Amino acid sequence: MGLSRSLLLGYVVACVSPLPLAVSHEDPLVSALSALAISPLAILIYLLVKSKWSSGGFYSYSKRVSPTLARVQLYSWLLSYVLYVAYTVDYISFYVLNLPASGSIVMVLSLSAIASALVASGFVYVALLATSIVQIALSIPVGWRFSPSAVVPSHPFTAILSSGLLLICISLAPYASGDERHAWIIPFAFTLSSVLMIIGGFFVAPSFVVYLQSIGQYSIVLAEYAAVRGVLVDELQLRKGTVGLVVLVMILSIVSLLNYGLFYDLTIVPSIAALYLSLCAGRPPLCRVPQEFTGIHIGFSLHGVLRLWLAQRIDHC
Repeated sequence: MGLSRSLLLGYVVACVSPLPLAVSHEDPLVSALSALAISPLAILIYLLVKSKWSSGGFYSYSKRVSPTLARVQLYSWLLSYVLYVAYTVDYISFYVLNLPASGSIVMVLSLSAIASALVASGFVYVALLATSIVQIALSIPVGWRFSPSAVVPSHPFTAILSSGLLLICISLAPYASGDERHAWIIPFAFTLSSVLMIIGGFFVAPSFVVYLQSIGQYSIVLAEYAAVRGVLVDELQLRKGTVGLVVLVMILSIVSLLNYGLFYDLTIVPSIAALYLSLCAGRPPLCRVPQEFTGIHIGFSLHGVLRLWLAQRIDHC
C-alpha cells in the first residue's frame, strides 16, 4: 500500500529542502537560472512517476532496460546516499549549529540514532510531513530584512549550475511508494522550493531562521535514509536490510567523529560523483515514457558531469 497524499507531499517537499534554499540568499537571477537548469530533472521525475511510483525508484525503471545497467545504478545510488546520510549529520552538528566539540559529538550520535529509529519504525514519513510544514512556514520572509543580493559571482556559469544544488534531491521523489494520480506533487514541490529560493535572494533571514535551516538539512537525511531502506527492504526484499542499514549508518557516524573534517572531505566528492553516475545509469524503458525523456535525461547527466568538471577546475585555480 502506498503513502497517503499528505505523507507523500511531506516526503517530496522535504526532498527539495525549501528552508535552506530560502536562507541561502543567492542572487535572484542566478537562483532563477539555476532552477531552470535543474527543471528537466523535475520533468523527468514527473514523467516517470506518472507511469509507476514505487519505492524502487530509478532502479526499478532501469532494470527493465538492462540488469547490468540496473546494478550500476543501484550500487552507485546506495553509495551516494549512505555516505550523504553520514556526512550531512556531521555537517549539521559541526558547521550549521556550530556546537562545541563535546556537544557536536553528542548531537551527531543523537541525530543518527533518532533517524535510525524513525526509519526502522516507519514513523519517518509523519516526521517529514511535520518538518516540511515547519520549513515552509519559516521560509516565508515575514520579519526578514529586505536586502536584495547583488553579488556578482566570479564564475557565473558555475554559480548557476551550483546555486540550487539541493533541488537535485528531487531525484529522491521516485523512491517512495505512491499513487500515480499524485504525480502533480513533483512539479508542485519543485516549483515551491524554487520560488522560495528566488524570493530569499531579496531578503536576509533573521539569525534564528538561519540556525533553524538545520531542520531542512536533517529532513533530507531522513528522506534519503527512508529511500535507501525502501530499496533494500521493499524492492530487493532483504529480510535484514533495515538492521544492516542501521548498523552501517551508526558505524559510519562513529568513525566520522575520529576526524569529522577529514571524513567530510573524503566522502562528499565520491557521494556526489556516485549520485550523477546513478542518474546516468537510471534510464527507464523508453516505451513507458514520452520520447522527449531521452534528451532530458542525457542533458541532465551532462549537466552533472560538466558541473563537477568546472568545480574541479575552479578549485585548482
